[in-house]
Amino acid sequence: DMGAFTSSITAEVTAGEKPFAVAGTLFGNNMPRLIRLADFRLEAYLDGIMLVFTHNDVPGIIGAVGTIFGSHRVNIAQMSVGRTTPGGGAIGVLNLDGHPPAAALDEVRTHPAISSARILELPAAGNLPVWLRW
Repeated sequence: DMGAFTSSITAEVTAGEKPFAVAGTLFGNNMPRLIRLADFRLEAYLDGIMLVFTHNDVPGIIGAVGTIFGSHRVNIAQMSVGRTTPGGGAIGVLNLDGHPPAAALDEVRTHPAISSARILELPAAGNLPVWLRW
């Protein structure tokens, strides 16, 4: 169930040997959103440079990641988080204004409450692939 979205698309993705669901929707004509990743519901912008990280749902994670990127002069343009249950697993998606340096990613990945972090790069907002344009 994707909640209040009028339309959405869901795909099963396999990473390693583990399949999981990914769902998205389109706001207007050119604003794609990620609305589900595995068991996590969220609403994240699907454009540009993105950091996707999984973590424990504990106080201080959002601030820690923001502080790390701030100390490396990386601006966070957008942020979305989702969780399964309070205090359980969680996911964060950050849209960044530029590529973070390797040292910043290393700091994020070594945080004790963060289990994974990776950078994705998608077309900028408004530059959708032809098959998504109306």
